[in-house]
Amino acid sequence: MADNTGMLFRVVLLASASWCAAAFAQGGAVNLVPATPGTAPSYWCTWGAQNFAIDKHAIESAMSHSTMAANLTEARVFGPHAWATAFPKVHKDLFLLFDLGWDVPANVEFDSARWKLGSMEVASDKFPSCTGSPVERLRRLDELVKGAGWHGAALWVPAHAYLDGKDGKPFTQAELDKFYRERLAWSRAAGIRYWKVDYGSRNNAEFRAWLTKLAAEVSPGLQIEHSRGSCPLNDTACLWEKDLAVGDKGDFAAWGNGSVLAASAAIARLSQSFRTYDVTAPLSVPTTIDRAAQILRAVSGNASARGFVNCEDEPYIAAALGLVTGIMRHPQWIDPKEVGVNYDPHDLRKRIDEVTRAVRWHRLAPPFAMNAPISLDARRLDDTFLFHAGETWADWVIGKEVIQGAPARVARGLALPEVKGGELPFVLASRNPNGAIAVATLPRVATARGFYFPLADVTIAVPDAKAPIGIFGRYRSLTLELPASPGAVRVLAQDLAGDQGEDITDQVRMKGGTIVIPGSVIDRTGLRAASARDVSDPGLVVVLGTRR
Repeated sequence: MADNTGMLFRVVLLASASWCAAAFAQGGAVNLVPATPGTAPSYWCTWGAQNFAIDKHAIESAMSHSTMAANLTEARVFGPHAWATAFPKVHKDLFLLFDLGWDVPANVEFDSARWKLGSMEVASDKFPSCTGSPVERLRRLDELVKGAGWHGAALWVPAHAYLDGKDGKPFTQAELDKFYRERLAWSRAAGIRYWKVDYGSRNNAEFRAWLTKLAAEVSPGLQIEHSRGSCPLNDTACLWEKDLAVGDKGDFAAWGNGSVLAASAAIARLSQSFRTYDVTAPLSVPTTIDRAAQILRAVSGNASARGFVNCEDEPYIAAALGLVTGIMRHPQWIDPKEVGVNYDPHDLRKRIDEVTRAVRWHRLAPPFAMNAPISLDARRLDDTFLFHAGETWADWVIGKEVIQGAPARVARGLALPEVKGGELPFVLASRNPNGAIAVATLPRVATARGFYFPLADVTIAVPDAKAPIGIFGRYRSLTLELPASPGAVRVLAQDLAGDQGEDITDQVRMKGGTIVIPGSVIDRTGLRAASARDVSDPGLVVVLGTRR
């Protein structure tokens, strides 16, 4: 899949470059973002809305999955002001993923009986438009999603079969085979193309490898997402893995003396998509960067690791490193001030444009295979956060200051960026197999000062002057080092959330083979199409063209 996607977008990239060149020659404006939706297996997931877009009781019941499952209904997902109306500019790029609860009838308690999960029959009491046979219900669910403008329906699936383990009796292999062959056939007949396989009694590499192989046989168009099911904080004890923490320094590679990384890499190698898994809101950036970077390094160069890494709800990490994204945020999340709990300290409910920008960048530079070359900075940056009640669902860390670190710089298919400044942001970069370049800076958090965004002077190599360049985050300056002097050029840039490029040639500095873009220009241009009251960081595309 990754190889075919890369081939498709090499064609898109060439077409876009030719279009831009013509616009430069004519001196006219052009939309630098292709209108054709991307084909990456990214999605918006209902789980965050099930938790935070209902009421205070739902927010305070985050550890009760039965409560969260009950919140997933047709009325809440669809309708003129329902959840599915969000992210309108990228609906066709994204699956709408129904998380835990879509196949669980109302009032079913399963927190102490997980074998009740996984029937894969749409709960008609909660989705009354979905009636008939199991296949007819699934097909109708997919029709509802596509009717709302999205790419298609995707499904949460536990890592075990329905009734598997009831009364302490696990299914035999023959029973598993029968169950999953039937469900895979249902999905194929209904047009379902994505399963998110999450926690369950068979959460191991052997089961996941078997299921992936069976899916390829029975429903070859279906993509299977896997994960390890890690605790939300790297190398920090949690309720279900109390004995793995080693140094309590937030180092993913050290966790469990390397066993967590090894297990994650083993599952990633067999996955079409591998999700880095759940994190805490305050420390999401370092936790996610470290997981993605270490797993990517562990599978780099492995010919069998041809799938994608999914970095969940960190769209600018996905854009900069060529990863897919599983969006959780939603603009209808309740304002924390209204319920007295600060579950959204970084205001993700107001950072919706970031999703639009990252997903539209994937039209130009699609996610690429996890086995690509990668470089990690030996220097690590540590973020810290002192958790108070109401700031995390991981209530076992309340009252504790937690450290989470990650490499200061990460690059895929490209030399590590040069970064100069005092205190530094995280800096990520990549060169897509189609030639496109992406770079991002990410903010920091510290107990003593809260969230902050240190500005730095960043320099990246741009081997192909004709390739589009995606720029995300905030900078003091960004220097593009070209292989040779580009001669007389025009520099066109566009907010990735907008539809019209602008000439910024007279706002940058050019000397020889370098182009320096001031941070103020990145801020202004990368927020040109910002939505009202949105607080997202900038995200733009830059294209160089010959001046006539």
